[in-house]
Amino acid sequence: MDRFAAIVGDKYALRDQQDIAPYLIERRGLWHGATSLVLRPGSVEEVSRIMRLATETGTPIVPQSGNTGLVGAQVPDKSGHEIVLSLSRLNRIREIDVLSNTVTVEAGVILQTLQEAADAADRLFPLSLAAQGSCQIG
Repeated sequence: MDRFAAIVGDKYALRDQQDIAPYLIERRGLWHGATSLVLRPGSVEEVSRIMRLATETGTPIVPQSGNTGLVGAQVPDKSGHEIVLSLSRLNRIREIDVLSNTVTVEAGVILQTLQEAADAADRLFPLSLAAQGSCQIG
C-alpha cells in the first residue's frame, strides 16, 4: 500500500478509517464495503501510475467520483483488498470548443459546474439529474 500512497503523497492517500468511511457506503446505505486505502490523484499521470502499479501487483481498484450512484458499483467489496480511486480532484474543465460544440472535462467535474460553464459559453449541456449539484462526470 505504501507504493500506491507514494504516487499521490500522504495528504491524498487516506488511511484513517474516519477519513475513509464516506467512501465505503452508497447514499441509501444499502451497500457497504471495506478498504485500507483511498487514493485521491490530482492528475491523469497519477491515475496512470496507480493503474500501472495495480496491474503489476494484481491489486483491484474501485473508481469513485461523486459517490451518488444508487447501485453500489462505486463501493468496494467487503474483503478490504480493493483500493478506492477517488476521482474528485480531477475537476478541471479543460476546453469548451464553441465551434465544434464539444467539451473536454476531467472525471471529477460536477455536472452543475459543467452546465454553468457551458451556459457562460452560450452553450447548453443538456444532461440534467436530481444529483447534478454533487454528481461528477466520471
